[in-house]
Amino acid sequence: MQDIFTEDEFEYVYRNIIAIPHIFLTRAHERFDKLRAVRRRIISGHAFKAESRGTCLFAPRQSGKSSIVRIYIQQNVVDYCYRIGLFPPETPRHIVAEEQRKVIHITVSGTSTLMSLLEDILRAYGDPNPEKGKTLGKKKERILKYIKDFGTELLIFDEMQHLLVGSSGHLGSEAGRVHNTLKGFLLDGVPVVFVGTEEAEKKVFSDGQISARCPKRLWIGKLNWKKLEHRKCFHDYCGLVGLELQRHGLMPKRSNFIGRPTVACLFVASNGYLGHASNIIANAVEYALEQGAQSVRWEHLSTASDEYTIGEGLATYNPFKRWVAKHGVQGRKAA
Repeated sequence: MQDIFTEDEFEYVYRNIIAIPHIFLTRAHERFDKLRAVRRRIISGHAFKAESRGTCLFAPRQSGKSSIVRIYIQQNVVDYCYRIGLFPPETPRHIVAEEQRKVIHITVSGTSTLMSLLEDILRAYGDPNPEKGKTLGKKKERILKYIKDFGTELLIFDEMQHLLVGSSGHLGSEAGRVHNTLKGFLLDGVPVVFVGTEEAEKKVFSDGQISARCPKRLWIGKLNWKKLEHRKCFHDYCGLVGLELQRHGLMPKRSNFIGRPTVACLFVASNGYLGHASNIIANAVEYALEQGAQSVRWEHLSTASDEYTIGEGLATYNPFKRWVAKHGVQGRKAA
C-alpha cells in the first residue's frame, strides 16, 4: 500500500522517499550488481587470490550522483537483504538500509588524510570508536575484519574530491599511502565505486594502477538536448516526478511537466542537469502548495526559475518568461 504524506512532509518525502529511475541510474545499478556478483564468487572461495575491479561516477554537482547511490541502497540492496533472509520481512525498509553492511557508503571527510579516511570507513560500519587505535595498521585490521565478518560486497567512496593528494613532499607521500590503501581493497577482492566531482577523477586516477582497475566507467552529467537518449532521459524523468507527486499525496492532481514547451523550458532552466531540474520543480511545488493549487502549473515553474535559475547562474534569462514573450500565453500548455 502506498504511503500518503501531508504537505508539511513535502521536503522530507521529495528528498528521501521519491525515487525517479532513468537510464543512467539503471546502468550504474547494473554495474554495481555485477561487481557484487563477482565479489560473492570470491567470498565463496571459487578463486585463489582473486582481485576485484572498480568503477566510478564522476560528474559536476547536481548531476544526480548522490541519488544514484541512495536509491541503489534503498531499493536494490534492501530487496537483496530481504531475499537472502538477512532481515525479517516485517523489518522497515529504512532500518534495513541503515543496518545492512553488504554495501557500505562512505562519505569522505574534507581534506581527507589516510588516517581520517580509515576513520570514515569505520564510521560507515557503525564502529563505536572510529578514532580508537593510534596506528594505521590497527585501523586497517578492524576494517578488514568488518569486511570479512559482514561479507561486504561493495565499498562506495563518496565525495572523493576531498582526498588530500599532491605530488611532492609530505603531501605526495600521503597521496601514495591513500592510493595504496584504496588499491589494496581491490587487490583483496573487494570492489570499489569512486564517486565525486571532476576534481575527484583527477585525484583518484592520478594512480595509474587504480585507473587500470576501473575499466568500465559510468557517466552522468550535463545532458545534451540534441542527443535523443539524453532528451528522452530528461523527458521521462520530469514526467515521472509529476506522477510521483500525486502518488505520494503531495499534489491532488498530476503535474504535467512534459508538455512540449514545459519540458523544453525546464531543460534550459536547469542547464540540462537532473539535479537542478529537481530543485526547480521542488521550489515550484512549494509555490503551488502556498496557493492551494491542485497541481504545479506554468506560473509556479516560472517563479521558481526566476529564483533558482538566475540565482544559480544556470541561464541569464527565465526561459518560461521568454517563451510567453515570444509565443504569448496561448502559445504554451500549462503544466
